[in-house]
Amino acid sequence: MKFILLVLLSAVAAAAKPNIVYIITDDLGYGDLGCYGQKHFETPVLDGLASEGLRFTDHYSGATVCAPSRCALMTGRDTGHASVRGNGAFTLRPDPEDITVATLLQSAGYRTAMVGKSCVTGNTQTPEVVLAKGFDVFYGTTSHVDGHFRYPEFVYDQTEKVTLEGNTLHAGKHYDAELYTQRAEKFIHESAGKSPFFLLLSYPIPHAAVLAPEGEVVEIEDDVDYTPKRYHYSQVTNVKGNYAGMVQAIDAYVGRIMKALESKGVAEDTLVIFTSDNGSHFEGGYKAPMLDSNAPLRGGKRDLYEGGIRVPMIAHWPQGIAEPGDVSLPSAFWDFLPTACELAGIEAPGDIQGISFAPTLTGKGGQKKHEQLYWEFHEQGGRRALRMGDWKLVQYGLKPGKFGKPQLYHLARDIGEQDDLAARHPDKVADMVRRMDEARVPSERFPLKGLDELR
Repeated sequence: MKFILLVLLSAVAAAAKPNIVYIITDDLGYGDLGCYGQKHFETPVLDGLASEGLRFTDHYSGATVCAPSRCALMTGRDTGHASVRGNGAFTLRPDPEDITVATLLQSAGYRTAMVGKSCVTGNTQTPEVVLAKGFDVFYGTTSHVDGHFRYPEFVYDQTEKVTLEGNTLHAGKHYDAELYTQRAEKFIHESAGKSPFFLLLSYPIPHAAVLAPEGEVVEIEDDVDYTPKRYHYSQVTNVKGNYAGMVQAIDAYVGRIMKALESKGVAEDTLVIFTSDNGSHFEGGYKAPMLDSNAPLRGGKRDLYEGGIRVPMIAHWPQGIAEPGDVSLPSAFWDFLPTACELAGIEAPGDIQGISFAPTLTGKGGQKKHEQLYWEFHEQGGRRALRMGDWKLVQYGLKPGKFGKPQLYHLARDIGEQDDLAARHPDKVADMVRRMDEARVPSERFPLKGLDELR
């Protein structure tokens, strides 16, 4: 009798854990969804999810380029503490150095899957690393360069390389995001009702190459064509129409994911999060201002102005979200790991910068807030930024002895970061520079001379 009771209690505990579907896009801008102000094309599915759930207005990616942003997502650490702080041939380190949210959810009884562009392997061909970092299922590509092609020549199914017949990188029969949607649907159908599941669906669009699925190009006035100077971007007719078509395709794919959840009867108690890994890009013939992709923000990908790091985030969870609406809580990718842990009923690691936003979702308990958010970027001379309340400090040029002048903005009054207030608030600048100096630990992989010596 005691054994039966324990089994029943275990089943109840498992049932109380929500499924989690985290959908991350590549280079989707803050202004690329209708619910965030997009006027050139439509995203009705995502707009609907936002109206039924939570629309985060002050959410930030982990970094301004792919690999470090995803490292922050997976490990709960910001770029001042993460092991991957830039793009390149860097995988996450073996456990226990880089424990991922997937590994932690596995320990809580979740079945886990990563589908699409890998978030743990950088520019490497290492599918075994994905499985070693907490995922039961993997289907996709591991090198970020492979994610530049809409028609990849192969994908990995677990660790097996699967040739996609007829694909020639720039054309073919198998559109990458369509393949990933199909595999995600399959995972949901295989997993729903058997155990709680965590699906990380990582779309490589709307990053270049700027090619929409066949028949999905949007007609937009004053469109332009593009002939690449580099091999890994495609020649494109109607660049703006293709970019818009990719975003509308994402919207339709998300609709299919929601239908898969509904068909299995688990949509009500599945937390679906939708976001982007950084701001919209200036690549493959597309420039973010063409369709107001980052509006009303300054800059874009590779910037530490808001256009490079502030991203849309929608949370949809009918049984869990206390009250739909907008959320102005400043949050970042490194907050997802502790949030998932809290919802799964397990402890998050102690050596992270993330703060769970589960209280914001559920309306239960007090929501802790960040005293500050920090980013650093190791390309283009080095860049760093700090948000503290409504204040934002940006500094470009981190060469020893040649540090650039800090720029200070008040985001509540100047979301576009046009009015530099540094000269008017020298004490605030000095305090925030000190905080930036203290907000990072040295990294052997990603040294920043002139800053490492401060710790």
